[in-house]
Amino acid sequence: MIAASKHHLELLTACVIYGTVGIFMESLNEMSVGSIIFYRVLFGLSAILCYLAITGNLSQLALKRKKRYLLLLGILYVLQMFSYYTAIRYLGASSAVLLLYTDPIYLTFLAPVLLGEKNTKKTIIALFLGLIGVFYVTRPEGGFEQLEFGSNYLKGVVFGLAGGLFSSGVIISVRYLRNEYNGLTQLVWQSVISLVFLSPFAASVPGHVLSENIYTLMLFGVLITGVGAVLYIRGVAGVSAITGSILTLLEPVSCIFFDYTVLGSPVHSGMLLGSFFILAAAVVISFDNSVLLRKLIFREKIDSSKKTPGWKKELLRPQEK
Repeated sequence: MIAASKHHLELLTACVIYGTVGIFMESLNEMSVGSIIFYRVLFGLSAILCYLAITGNLSQLALKRKKRYLLLLGILYVLQMFSYYTAIRYLGASSAVLLLYTDPIYLTFLAPVLLGEKNTKKTIIALFLGLIGVFYVTRPEGGFEQLEFGSNYLKGVVFGLAGGLFSSGVIISVRYLRNEYNGLTQLVWQSVISLVFLSPFAASVPGHVLSENIYTLMLFGVLITGVGAVLYIRGVAGVSAITGSILTLLEPVSCIFFDYTVLGSPVHSGMLLGSFFILAAAVVISFDNSVLLRKLIFREKIDSSKKTPGWKKELLRPQEK
């Protein structure tokens, strides 16, 4: 009982930490999205490597089979983060994180095509709930007729939805690689690959700008990628699939909370209604009877022998968002 409570606390703490992303993005000045992601990943990766060295687990980083899929995972990870953080710049963290949580919608389409898994009634219901949620989250307060082509709002919506799409790709890649590499190993290698692709953005940052933001970047990386990721992976490994699926919904809630209370961003009624439908879709999916979709969407490891009750979840969003 105490062990279960510990894992619950780890998972909840990680989700609250992930919810602070909007505060950090608002605090970083004169830096492009690509450069922010580079230094956040750099400092976060350093923290994780220190953690693995202290715990004597550096050996688990050894490369095995499916290296090309690790590369694919790293590319999808970069695209997901870039889309998500750009959406935050245009829309604010509240709307961006809700659009990121649309990945089950994409998985409903991708799972049958890529993996031959048929959709169930519950996944179809979840799909419609999610689409309704996206409608309300993306709808400006004055209606779509006030949405100008090329506006920052429209750009934010496009990047937010793209983030959800790339997130679904990350999920499928994580699922495919899970028998070769555990969650932390995948996180380390996708971070290394990300640094390679993002290095041009880092080189373009003037020295005085980097020095002004360096402490915020260090805290951002260590807190989100380091502490948050480790707590998240430890937490999801110790709770059941349904419990983990529900607890992770604290992330968008905490993101909206910080966005409203700390940054003073407005929360319109459409966002609240849309968040209800999107999160309801996630809850419906969590109770779905499709084993494969549960694996894909909630990153869980299910014992096929069914000798043990419940399920163990694996890495959910190595995106730590």
